[in-house]
Amino acid sequence: MIEKIAGKIRKHGDIFLTIDEKERFYLTKFPSSFGVVVITSDGDGFFFTDKRYLEAAQKKVKKFAVLEWKSFEHLKEIFKNKKVIVDGERVTLKQFNEIEKQFETATVNGFLKEFRMVKTEEEIYAIARAIAIAEQSLRDVLHLLKPGITEYQFRKELVNRMFHYGSEESFETIVASGKGSSVPHWKTSQKEIKDGDVVIVDFGSIFGGYLSDITRTFLIGNVPYELKKIYDTVLEAQLKGIEAAKSGVPCREVDKIVRNFIAEKGYGDYFIHGTGHGIGVEIHEAPTLSPRSSEILKKNSVVTVEPGIYVPELGGVRIEDDVLVREDSGYSLVTLQK
Repeated sequence: MIEKIAGKIRKHGDIFLTIDEKERFYLTKFPSSFGVVVITSDGDGFFFTDKRYLEAAQKKVKKFAVLEWKSFEHLKEIFKNKKVIVDGERVTLKQFNEIEKQFETATVNGFLKEFRMVKTEEEIYAIARAIAIAEQSLRDVLHLLKPGITEYQFRKELVNRMFHYGSEESFETIVASGKGSSVPHWKTSQKEIKDGDVVIVDFGSIFGGYLSDITRTFLIGNVPYELKKIYDTVLEAQLKGIEAAKSGVPCREVDKIVRNFIAEKGYGDYFIHGTGHGIGVEIHEAPTLSPRSSEILKKNSVVTVEPGIYVPELGGVRIEDDVLVREDSGYSLVTLQK
């Protein structure tokens, strides 16, 4: 990986520098709240951090020389007369100004994106384990999802099971019931779940720093026929999207297939977000499955496929799987029943 990154560095400068927490972890696999990673055009890697992390990093970080952080002035002494590449989307203005005072600087937005899009076997394994933890956590508490429990109580029970399995939620779990299910990013509340409600549960776990992102929709009791029809439409759209998510296919084409099917069923105005996004060390990574995306799916990317239909004052349905992009079709890593 470092060798491939070094090849890109040579096109733009001499060294790549990142302070971003998620990028630091992606490169070093070492979690920290502070640090600076430097990769040179020769393929050498350096991880600078403070005394809080120094000893642990020296024991755990591989393929990077671990050194104590002192200052950008000190960094300049080490990398004299080097042109530094930074990702303008991953650095604050203050940080950029500090770097620019010491180095000739080039900005290349999304510098690591092409590498992060394609997952290694180890990364796919970690995501699959994060999925398995989330799945089992939901299975353990699904019997509680019935009239009388509140959204917040169910979320608490679900997250507690993630902790039981040595994990935690990869983002703030959403439990949206009744009319609240028509709001894609509903804030889980003390609302009591009732007979006839649709309940959307959007959740995920973490394993080894990698995340999962799953959504299931449950029909509680005597749900209106229209919502059952919407559920079937979303499920069929999702299956079409998973099948289309293969290497070489433009992301916007996958979105188009899903979006056109939902429109044909009469719900086009109620699908109000993109079809999906990449996942990895962040819950939203490249590539993006949306009408505006210019990206092409690559083998071993992992993306969500998550169509939804949201009808105000009635309710909503979203179904989401984490999908491994293969040459012949997408493959859902999620085994939960739909």
